[in-house]
Amino acid sequence: MTKSNPGTVRRMTANFFSLLLLLFLSPVLMAQSAGTSPAGGRIWGYSFGDLIYKAQGDTLYWGNTEYASLEEKTIGSNLRRLFLGYDAPLAENLKARFLVEGRAGTTTREGRFGLAIVTGYFEWNKVVKFIPNSSLKVGLIPTPIFALPEKKWGYRSVEKDALDLRGWGKTIDQGASFSGDFNRKQSAGFSVMVGNGSGNRPEIDKYLEYSASLYKKLWQNQFTIEILGEYMRKSPEARQAFVRCFLSVEKPTWTFGAEVSQALTQEVVSATVQPVNPLSVSLFFSNKLGFLGENWRSFFRYDFYNPATQYHPEGTYASPAQHYNEHSYWVGLHYILKEKVNLMPNLIINQYQRKNDRVVKRISDVVPRVTVYFLFGD
Repeated sequence: MTKSNPGTVRRMTANFFSLLLLLFLSPVLMAQSAGTSPAGGRIWGYSFGDLIYKAQGDTLYWGNTEYASLEEKTIGSNLRRLFLGYDAPLAENLKARFLVEGRAGTTTREGRFGLAIVTGYFEWNKVVKFIPNSSLKVGLIPTPIFALPEKKWGYRSVEKDALDLRGWGKTIDQGASFSGDFNRKQSAGFSVMVGNGSGNRPEIDKYLEYSASLYKKLWQNQFTIEILGEYMRKSPEARQAFVRCFLSVEKPTWTFGAEVSQALTQEVVSATVQPVNPLSVSLFFSNKLGFLGENWRSFFRYDFYNPATQYHPEGTYASPAQHYNEHSYWVGLHYILKEKVNLMPNLIINQYQRKNDRVVKRISDVVPRVTVYFLFGD
């Protein structure tokens, strides 16, 4: 068997995406030449941030959760996201979307808040006539990995989806995706995507990332289940794959969700490549608080995370996090102050469970905060 030339593979990948883009844009060019392009667009966005106080923590400033790296007794404000988007209709069933983000992690050379491109893509709806709600996206696009759990959880302003929080997969990537429903009742559907695996970083190599999902709704669309798989080869030696199963139950006054994910990954342990296979479990519940009024809700979420189910007590790991299981809790109230203004006092607790007695015992992180979330635009 002959080995593929890296340069040839790169050219084939670039040509593949160029062909998709050309096919995608062809109806736009024809519509423009015919003078049928719709006018107008939509500017929209949202922002959220917090007033926080780290009431408890230790001197080991590492971890994946939001405030693991902060010192105990830290107090301050934190703008975690500012989104500004523009949707431009180009032709019938065809639009372009551009989205930029400002946050504490995106700064200018002078250290001020800056902006980063989040998404920029074309979306062609009803692209296949016999597939209901079929949609093709090409460009810097959202991935399907976190989309459904984040939508059902409904509190991205409080915390990311469990897999996003732990760094599994990308929220956005450069590539193409195709999705649709199996029937016009929208009770079952699918999504597939191929991307380069680098997120919104301008990087290209010969390794691609693949994901696919199936969902089904039952009981008058109140019960939803989704199974998703993802595979990526990062280098000749390193591969990553995971399977996620998500289910939710939605009632008029409450929502429950559960997510279980198992990854198959390898890393260097004691100078040899060994499987670690992390496990993630997430449960959430939110409900209306009618006794307080129409504008009140409560929410609760619990995450269990084991970064190495194939754990070796005597092993030497690159990250000390592999020696601990983590139990994370979010609990809070949600008050709708105005139509697009939301106040959410909440409490975050992250506990560290040692896997053997030879590693240092960690103190739980405890962070009370007040989250403000508002929307603007059309």
